[in-house]
Amino acid sequence: MTMKKTIFNTSAARITKVYALLLLGITVILSAVIISVVGLKQAEGQRHQALGIVRGLKRSFIANRNDWYWWRLGSWADTETTFIRISVAQPGKAHRYLYSPHAKRFLAMQRRGTLHRVTANIGYLSNSGFVYHVRASDVSHNSQDPTVRYDVWVKLNGVTDLLLLLIKLILLIALAFLLLGTWVIYLLARKLNRPLVELTGATKAINRDISENFQRQLPVPATPQEVHDLTVEFNLLLHSLSEQELADRRFVANASHELKTPIATIRGYVSMINRRGQDHPEVIPTALQFIDQESERMQRLVTSLLTLSRANQLELTATTVDLSQVVTDTAQNFGASLDREMVLQIQHHVVVTANQDSVTQILTSLLSNAQKYSPAATAITVSLTAVGKAVTLTVADQGRGIPDDQKDLIFGRFYRASSVRNAVAGNGLGLAIVQQLVTLTHGQIQVQDNHPQGSRFVITWPRVTPKVASATTLSGK
Repeated sequence: MTMKKTIFNTSAARITKVYALLLLGITVILSAVIISVVGLKQAEGQRHQALGIVRGLKRSFIANRNDWYWWRLGSWADTETTFIRISVAQPGKAHRYLYSPHAKRFLAMQRRGTLHRVTANIGYLSNSGFVYHVRASDVSHNSQDPTVRYDVWVKLNGVTDLLLLLIKLILLIALAFLLLGTWVIYLLARKLNRPLVELTGATKAINRDISENFQRQLPVPATPQEVHDLTVEFNLLLHSLSEQELADRRFVANASHELKTPIATIRGYVSMINRRGQDHPEVIPTALQFIDQESERMQRLVTSLLTLSRANQLELTATTVDLSQVVTDTAQNFGASLDREMVLQIQHHVVVTANQDSVTQILTSLLSNAQKYSPAATAITVSLTAVGKAVTLTVADQGRGIPDDQKDLIFGRFYRASSVRNAVAGNGLGLAIVQQLVTLTHGQIQVQDNHPQGSRFVITWPRVTPKVASATTLSGK
């Protein structure tokens, strides 16, 4: 039952159903029009035939009453389907009736049957079928001349037979075209839907194969264009999901690696205390100090992970921010705790639409990164400029710099260059958090080389209202 319901719900079945209903509707309308036109034309022909008989009777009967006999013998009217009655009323004499052959029998059948009027001239006799009746009279102005009335009945059996034959032919042709057309349309619809069916099959295979469900690509059909474009977009989505899955795997592996080291250290010192604490109590303070350091390291790591997780789902409230004031205050507050020069090149009255707390966190993270990866005797430069519709915030240091092949990797979670992994403390999450916050504030970040040495982190935001202001250079410790 489910399979049958699924088959009838396919696109091919629906297209076929629509075509069949459309063809059936066209057939019914066309048949009604054809039958109506043919029926009216035939009825009009019978009417003209009956009127022609009446005109001939008038001419013959008025010319000579004896001509009725000869007119009847020479008339082209079919006496089996055409019946004539002439009624002659003359003053002082009884009514006289003249009948064509079989007319009396027809009138007797008419009296026995039931007449149903269709129009003023067309009726249906239950025992004779449809008939067309025409009545005309000759009224003389001389009171001595007779009054003649002519009644002509013409059976419409030929018309009805023709219409029935026409209906049968139309139904037969419509049925043939309906069956043949439905089959052809169904085959065509299946052919058009075959790429979608193959796409569905490939998708099911990918879903069943959980080992590499994002690594495979769907087959791209050449036609139709809509399915081709849809498959291309699906493949791009699969590629994006594959990249995300690999990034998640690397993230889990890196997080596990970062947590494994402090956990192993803590367990080692706990084991040492259990083994040697009673006999050598002097090792306990040293062990507790290392346990405290490693637990603090784990706490920083967990805090960074929570910050990164919240940043992925964060919805920031943007307001109009005087970026010049925010950058100046943040840099001066951070530089007050450093034993190095902090150079500020801030353009006045630079206004953007952003979240002030996020901007402060971004700048603080970049300053902390510059402080860790540059010598203590070198300066850190913070610059803010607004040109056209863009606002640029730059944090430059004079450290080792970042190789070109690693510039796109440093914003990855837990990524740290091999040259500084063991030399500088850190967990590789700071720049990932910075990039996420920059994206949430509708900005862009990139890293460039600083001359003669070091790195420059450049953040660009859209500007609210361009204002022309001079740049001011500040320096501080």
